[in-house]
Amino acid sequence: MTPEERRKRPEHHVVHDYANLVSSGLLITDRESNDALLKIAPVNSHVWHAFYMNCRKMYEFFHHQKSKDYLRAQQFVKPRVTFTFRHWTGDVQKFMNTHMLHVGGGRVTNKRFSTGAADRTYLAEFQGMWEKMLKNLLDKHKEIFREEIEHRLDSEFRHCGTLGKELI
Repeated sequence: MTPEERRKRPEHHVVHDYANLVSSGLLITDRESNDALLKIAPVNSHVWHAFYMNCRKMYEFFHHQKSKDYLRAQQFVKPRVTFTFRHWTGDVQKFMNTHMLHVGGGRVTNKRFSTGAADRTYLAEFQGMWEKMLKNLLDKHKEIFREEIEHRLDSEFRHCGTLGKELI
């Protein structure tokens, strides 16, 4: 498959963005990886930022309804499958939107701040949503997701476990 053919597959982009979330999440929550990143500062800060941006992006992918402009989980799964978040909530999303995407005044006036204490919980929650999605894929998407996961695991995402390939 050519890179151009792959680029035209929506599943390609979904798997890539999820792999980025897992990769940055593992790097920021794994003590050994994080200690190594701290030695090459400001890489630790960059990875933390990437993790939150990926969480923000994947929250919209899982949580928001179908859209003509954006890829959403609902277009790949069986009808009536929902994704309910307990930890990365609408309030967290709003905070991250202000804090991560904009140099906004809300950064100095909001009551919420992020210490990283919830990062493992966030990562686990997104991994759970990914698992639920893979287990509920429409048949027409299963093989494509499997191929795209294998493609990612053969590249820079080897450290990301299986990315759920065994769930399909």
